[in-house]
Amino acid sequence: MTVQDSRMAWDVDAWDIDAWDVDAWDVDGWEFDDDADDSLLGPEVAVPGRSVMVTLSLEERTRIIDAYVRRELARVLLVAPRDIDVSGRTMNSLGVGSVAGLQLQNRIERALEVEVNLQMLLLANSAQELIDCLAGQLGPDGHGNGHGHRVRQHA
Repeated sequence: MTVQDSRMAWDVDAWDIDAWDVDAWDVDGWEFDDDADDSLLGPEVAVPGRSVMVTLSLEERTRIIDAYVRRELARVLLVAPRDIDVSGRTMNSLGVGSVAGLQLQNRIERALEVEVNLQMLLLANSAQELIDCLAGQLGPDGHGNGHGHRVRQHA
């Protein structure tokens, strides 16, 4: 069989459908869900605004951010939050590469109103390092621990 012969077997024009006519596609029963299975992720973690975070103790901020970061890692890595080892594995060994890192960076920046350095996120020794840094930055003085994450200042 030559390349020209095999083209005939896959000739879309011979199927008599317009590939660009979405209404002509038979998509009954197809589900288009871009998000991970929410039953896997558990309940949504509501993150308080910055004005509330600064009033909380470091321990309470850390607890909230830990739950939030675990859920976001679970979302981008498609695993259950309880299965994420936040202290014993580097971000890279958890499976956070450049694409997942960008997703995580964007989600954290939007939710917590901080700027996250992508390179530092990817090179973090653990998710706990990221959590501790964010908890420190979101405190009353807004200082992180030097991991390249800054609180976004709003005018």
